Amino acid sequence: MPGNTPYTQTGQIAKKFQEAGLGLKEMLALIEMTWEDNPQESPLVPSSQVFADLDRLIRHTVQGSRIKRFRAVDQRHPFQNFEVYTREGEILGYLNMLYFRKPVPCYYLVYVEIDHPFRGQGLGGRIIEAFKELVERKGALGLLDNIIPPDDPTFDLYTKLGWKPVEAFTGSTVGQPSGHYLFYRPASMKVNNLPEKLPKLLFNLQKKRPVIEMRDNEEMVKRTIREFNQIYLALEKLFQKELGQGRSTPLMRFMFTKCTTRFLHFRRRIQDLLGYTGGESLEQITFSDPVKGLMIQAYSFNWETGLKVKPYTEASLWDRLPEEIRKEPTRAIEGLHLYRRPYLREWLRKTGRQEPLSLTIGDLLDLGFDPTRLREISIQEEVFILERVSPLLFAETEAREAVLRKVEQKVSSLRIHGSRLLVNPPLLWIQERGNAYILRKKIQAIHGEEALSQLRSQEALKDLNRQLRVDKTIERTIGAVLSFLKSHLRMPAPLAPADLALFVPWDLQSNRPLAAIDDRLQPYLEQVWLA
Repeated sequence: MPGNTPYTQTGQIAKKFQEAGLGLKEMLALIEMTWEDNPQESPLVPSSQVFADLDRLIRHTVQGSRIKRFRAVDQRHPFQNFEVYTREGEILGYLNMLYFRKPVPCYYLVYVEIDHPFRGQGLGGRIIEAFKELVERKGALGLLDNIIPPDDPTFDLYTKLGWKPVEAFTGSTVGQPSGHYLFYRPASMKVNNLPEKLPKLLFNLQKKRPVIEMRDNEEMVKRTIREFNQIYLALEKLFQKELGQGRSTPLMRFMFTKCTTRFLHFRRRIQDLLGYTGGESLEQITFSDPVKGLMIQAYSFNWETGLKVKPYTEASLWDRLPEEIRKEPTRAIEGLHLYRRPYLREWLRKTGRQEPLSLTIGDLLDLGFDPTRLREISIQEEVFILERVSPLLFAETEAREAVLRKVEQKVSSLRIHGSRLLVNPPLLWIQERGNAYILRKKIQAIHGEEALSQLRSQEALKDLNRQLRVDKTIERTIGAVLSFLKSHLRMPAPLAPADLALFVPWDLQSNRPLAAIDDRLQPYLEQVWLA
């Protein structure tokens, strides 16, 4: 690692933010992106050195904010909204709602969100109060689906404001599938036989839910695109001088790389959203040629080592690692060979590139993911994978390891659609310089989603898939495994069965599925792995 550390720039960071003329929300968005939602444990520099009065600025902004209502425009954009504005017109939060006229006048609260840096300041309660005042003024019923987990501090936000479960009106759950519906009936509401009309209202809501979710997804995509544009433009403004002079710093590369990897994650995630029809809207986010030419800086460079090691099984596993990793984990791990998953192999073949790779922001955009997150290492003739993750995932990793061990005990002799269910749990946690790494065994398998993508996109696999429908076998098996876990496994919040990664057998060298054929000449997977 270079001797000229980013800490020599610490005193200049606050000055750079000021010189760039960034607004508070722009600054907070950059801090949240770069500091992994936790400014108190910055992988770069302590936030107090950048903004000594950050909390005061947030409180001042919240105190000066106002709430404004926007009516529905047309059927394509049916939501009415409450939005929380700053004095400067920036949005801090919003509430989507939908109006039903029959069988009773009702405002259905679809979604509420407050920007992360402004949570805990009372804005959520204020916007819910504004919604409550609306239904009181209109003499209409208020309805919402409370999906807040019971262990969340805000779980009883609605009940404190007078919201009641549906049973308080009907005496039963009226067949509601979610079991989370809450109602608010204002004193101004004049409706006869409300208990008899609520089941029909909920039935109508269930019929419209797919359309409601589709429209909400569209709004979410638009908002997120707008936010990414704001972050990207703020970064260009922040590093305008460096970009103009054709030079870069580790901090600059790190922040642009963070922005890029978050954008790529968002791009992958929205492909599965109900109602999302393609990537045209993402073209609104454009990276300039100077930015695309920047070398990536994917890992943190906090120079306070703070080494933390947690073995999950074999206590001596850390001692079996090469000395250079035990001495300087980040530096040594980031110098290992990349794990050549099929996506990466195909890109290397297409571009004619070879390791060691010097990747640019443009390369990441072309690849669609960050290949430097996964590295291979041999330990006494056994091959392992090291995955770089956020240090904030330590508690989740602990919970995941315990869950996987529980699964291993439950399913030792079980077969699901002919497949043995195996686990590939974390073996070792290594944390240093603002980075964390999880060590797992390398298995002859790839993630189920990547397997489906390969079968449906690679010419060499399309004919095989048409003949044997291996993709359907994979989908059917994964679905059955998730159903089994939902029914037989109690997971600690916030983990759910869908959060576990499912891997299917795959020949990594030839990039082909390892499916077996049963007596009826039907394909099946001999095993699948949970991680």
